[in-house]
Amino acid sequence: MLLRFKIKKRFGVILLIITIIIFNALPLLLPINFTSNNEQLIIKPSGETYYTDVLWLDNPTFEDPIEPIWFPDIEGDESDVDTSTSLNQANLQILGEEYTFEVIADPPDGNWTAVNNPSFPRFPDNHFTDSVGLNVYHYWDEDEDQTHNTPSVHWKRNFTMPVNMADYIITSASIQSTFNATVTVGPHSGGGIDCPGDTLPQSSTFDYARFYVLVSDPNNTYEYEIAYNQTVDLGQDSPEISNYSDTRMVNIPEDVLIAFLTSIFKENNFNFTITLGIDIYCEDNEPGVDEDRWDSLIIRSLDFKFTYRKKIDQFTSVSWNQEGAAISGSNKLITGATLLFKYKIDQDWTSSSPNSEIRVLINNNLHSETIKLSKVTNTFQEAKTGGYDVTFLILKDVNISLSIQIYLADEFGLEKVITVSITDVYLYISYIVTFPDIFSEPWIFAGLFIIAIIGASLLAAYLIAYQTYLKYPVPVRKVRKYRKTLTKEKDPGVHIIKRKSSFKKIFRNELDKTSKFLKGAPLDGKIIREKLIGNQQTGSNSEK
Repeated sequence: MLLRFKIKKRFGVILLIITIIIFNALPLLLPINFTSNNEQLIIKPSGETYYTDVLWLDNPTFEDPIEPIWFPDIEGDESDVDTSTSLNQANLQILGEEYTFEVIADPPDGNWTAVNNPSFPRFPDNHFTDSVGLNVYHYWDEDEDQTHNTPSVHWKRNFTMPVNMADYIITSASIQSTFNATVTVGPHSGGGIDCPGDTLPQSSTFDYARFYVLVSDPNNTYEYEIAYNQTVDLGQDSPEISNYSDTRMVNIPEDVLIAFLTSIFKENNFNFTITLGIDIYCEDNEPGVDEDRWDSLIIRSLDFKFTYRKKIDQFTSVSWNQEGAAISGSNKLITGATLLFKYKIDQDWTSSSPNSEIRVLINNNLHSETIKLSKVTNTFQEAKTGGYDVTFLILKDVNISLSIQIYLADEFGLEKVITVSITDVYLYISYIVTFPDIFSEPWIFAGLFIIAIIGASLLAAYLIAYQTYLKYPVPVRKVRKYRKTLTKEKDPGVHIIKRKSSFKKIFRNELDKTSKFLKGAPLDGKIIREKLIGNQQTGSNSEK
């Protein structure tokens, strides 16, 4: 009984050990999912590998060749910005430029074409161009046709701009124009030009000549007077004023002139027309009494110019970009990301665009920290001490792209090229890889679990067989087997030899060993006694 108790005790211990092994191995083979607050928690022991500050971009110092690793991108007006490269730096250029368009006619020559004034279509008696300018002579008699008292002449010239003015802003403009005038003063035979204060009876306006400069689009959709002079005292009797010599026309204010030109170039981006005009007005007086003689009216010179700068369109941007590898896999966890770079500008930024800035985008997502161009200096400096924390912009399972961008937030005119340069662009990413991550399919779990159960079962069976049977020698096994069958009716199948039969068998075997001495031919029909017992006697005599 004591032996059986010990065996059962050992058997129970073995089963307990096997059970513990199986249940400890089970979490390694099957992931156990618990759901709480809509979040999944996977419990399974695993190893972890830490990757710290891995450089994620190639060629951070812009070694030649820069492209195609780094590539440029422009959004908005491509004529406003450009990119370039130089030794160990990438450049972002804002393409400012400034030009001056000037028309100098001193004096106006044959390039100016005389045409009718649509408002006063009758020409004066004579008009011509000579070495001193654009000339008019006119004589009017009160008895003539009344249309003859308002003659006019226009000299036109068309101009073409070298650039598309839709891309430019006019920043300054000026005009200077002079004229000469000579008239006959009255009253006397042949008449004279009547002015306020003269003795002859007049109506409200008196006699005058008007000199002017017009600017328009070629189709005269928009036409503006930008300089003029209308005589008041020319022809005055007392004191006598019979001529004006090199007299300037009156100019409109510069801002108004810029507005007029801007309006014209919106109608036609390349072409405009300048018109030099002279109008004459002869006031009606008493018939047969009044005669007006305009001896010489001359437009002597014109100097018209304006300055225009490249218009930088609002929301235009230019950038240098690179696309890096992706971080993929559910077993990877991003723990940090830092961006460092240096920048500079080759000259002070324009005050016309205070909102323009340097931006950082990762995977097309804008980082909240930007750099105003107005604060950038002309030597390389760190964008931010310690770098930008861009962890929240790093996405998994997509290629990680970086864009360093100049963003132009205003519309403004820029008179020269400004270059912003960047270098030493480093993107560091830290992440953790958890192992193993290969157990992701249910059939793998089931297969490994079945293999584990089979292995554990075989081990348990062997331990039990060893403890109960295999550790005993073969005879003992047979005895134990026979003992177990004593209570059974069936023959155990083990043959037990009786004692008597066993003795006879052993005795017969001994007799067989001595029978060989009795074999052979007899001597004289007698068996020699010595043959049989000679050895024994010899032994006996020797003892005596």
